[in-house]
Amino acid sequence: MKMLYLLFTNLLAFFLLTRVRRVVALTLIGTFALTMVAPPPARAQLGIPAVLAAASSVVNLITNTIGGLLNAIRGTIGSINGALSQFNRLWQEVVYPLQLINQARALVNSMIAQYRNLLTALMRVNVSSAQLPNTMALENVMRDRSTGNFGQLTNTYGQTYRAVPQPADAHAMERDLADIDDAMALANLKTLKASDAMVDQMMEAANVIEDEGANMAPGSAPYLAGAGMIASVKSQAMMQRMIAAAIRQEAARVAHDNTVRKRNVMFGSQFRTDVKTMFKK
Repeated sequence: MKMLYLLFTNLLAFFLLTRVRRVVALTLIGTFALTMVAPPPARAQLGIPAVLAAASSVVNLITNTIGGLLNAIRGTIGSINGALSQFNRLWQEVVYPLQLINQARALVNSMIAQYRNLLTALMRVNVSSAQLPNTMALENVMRDRSTGNFGQLTNTYGQTYRAVPQPADAHAMERDLADIDDAMALANLKTLKASDAMVDQMMEAANVIEDEGANMAPGSAPYLAGAGMIASVKSQAMMQRMIAAAIRQEAARVAHDNTVRKRNVMFGSQFRTDVKTMFKK
């Protein structure tokens, strides 16, 4: 606003002064030409009164010529200053009221001071409860909010829940059930770790948006709102992924229960066959 005012005022002054210079120059040239065409009668000596009278005449001519222009300049600049003051007041009191902007910034700073540390502490609460070495190792890697150690997760899971039985030790159906249950459990645990990592990123993004909200310039609120909406969409996408993982787990549970029923039917049929064979003998 100040730069616009200075530029406009300087341009106006330049044009007006240029006009003044032209008038003065034309006046002096005209006076000089008139003197050359009709020179005053020669005298032996002009005398000091004549010189003073001539100088006073020139001064009066310049004053009368420039004075009106200067008064016009002052009036024009005064009108411009009044218009700029009204325009500045419009922006500061109506379009972007400073008082309300400062109140909003104070509210954001108050919310940051009141809730940020509390939320961070809640996110970092240690809820680990395992006591034995294998289970403690599994629980630690499950809760470390990292997606770069899936191999370690698989190893600690195997140490805790043991490997799939060998063919000589279990029926093929039992081995299949154990394998798919382990696969579904590991897949959901990996998705859970990815979700935890996503939560950390969303918290960092929320802190950045919150910090910018406390220092934003007037007119930048739509950009922060857009960034917040993008972060919200990403969070919703991760929530949908977790819901899909829960649905897959439930489907695997239904399939497991149904397979147990099929196994019981198969074992019952085999038992009846064995009984009939025993009585025949």
